[in-house]
Amino acid sequence: MNNILGFLLLILLFCFLIGPFILTLFNIINLFKNNKIKPNLIDSLTFIFGIILTALFYRIKSFKDYQIALRIGLGEIVYHAPIASWSFPTIITICILAIISYMLIRIKKLDLPPLIIVISMAGNLIGLIFSVVYIIQIFKNISEIHSGIFYFTIFPINYILCSVRAEIEIIKKYKEKQESGEVYNNKFLNGCNIFLMKIDIESWPIISIIVVIPLLIIIISILVLFGQRPDEIVRAFTETSDWTLSQMYSPPSVTYDAHYLCTVSLRGHKNIVKPLRYGIRRNERIVVNRQLCIANAFEQLIEEKAPKFHHFVRYIYDKYGYPLSRHINTAWQADITYILMKPLEWIFLIVLYLFDKKPENRIAIQYIPKN
Repeated sequence: MNNILGFLLLILLFCFLIGPFILTLFNIINLFKNNKIKPNLIDSLTFIFGIILTALFYRIKSFKDYQIALRIGLGEIVYHAPIASWSFPTIITICILAIISYMLIRIKKLDLPPLIIVISMAGNLIGLIFSVVYIIQIFKNISEIHSGIFYFTIFPINYILCSVRAEIEIIKKYKEKQESGEVYNNKFLNGCNIFLMKIDIESWPIISIIVVIPLLIIIISILVLFGQRPDEIVRAFTETSDWTLSQMYSPPSVTYDAHYLCTVSLRGHKNIVKPLRYGIRRNERIVVNRQLCIANAFEQLIEEKAPKFHHFVRYIYDKYGYPLSRHINTAWQADITYILMKPLEWIFLIVLYLFDKKPENRIAIQYIPKN
């Protein structure tokens, strides 16, 4: 059973970490090679895994918008969201348009009316431009290997490779069919076909660029009716912080020392862990709640009254508490930690009220600078 689980874990690790790079290599080869390597399979895997993994990585990172102070552990590397969340309707619409356009010209190829082909090429071009801008946005922090930010560029890079190949292929195929003199029953489509046939095939990308403008105007007009701003696609990248195109400044990050269970528990949901205020620990600004203040006040008290016992307690906690705290990575885990610490909190509070003349004063001044 353990061997099966280990094997499945190895496969998942391969799909997540190695698979995207192998697909990228195949897409590079297929762009320049005449005899493509399983192009339909590679394209399908690229888009399926690309969409799923990008969404999953984005979820794992739990990105926050620029106006929210990040809550981080000591030594962590975190960033605000590279795309403003209020711009998601516009961004998702652009992505859907790009993917559908790509699928039309990649799967249907010439089995489409000429005007639809040009519109699809324009939609594909919009996706290509968006991918380039997104890569530029991410590029500022791509060198932080441990943060895994470079994984967010893999799918846009692959989309660029696939879309360029699709555009080249459809132009070549239409050029081969140019002499066939196909006639459409619909007068409007037939007129478009005659117009396009008279134009040099190499000029089609220029036509698709021209079509991009009215296509974008139509999309933006529809999105405005649903509350999006006309320049939302620009604001999506500029109303952020920490990235290449960011124009906003975020409040200072709040540090959570991952050595301490009470501090880690503050990563939980606010209505459960009940944060009170900011404090200072080791010259870092942190969030504190009553549980954390009580625990620190208790430690301070036993350090004053029974230093040997304090040394023993600190030894036991450092040996067992710190390894445990490293496994608390989600808000729900932090909530559970906070609840499990409640009995200890009550014990600490009883000790404070038994042996300190002004226990609430001691609790209140925790993590407040002496000056």
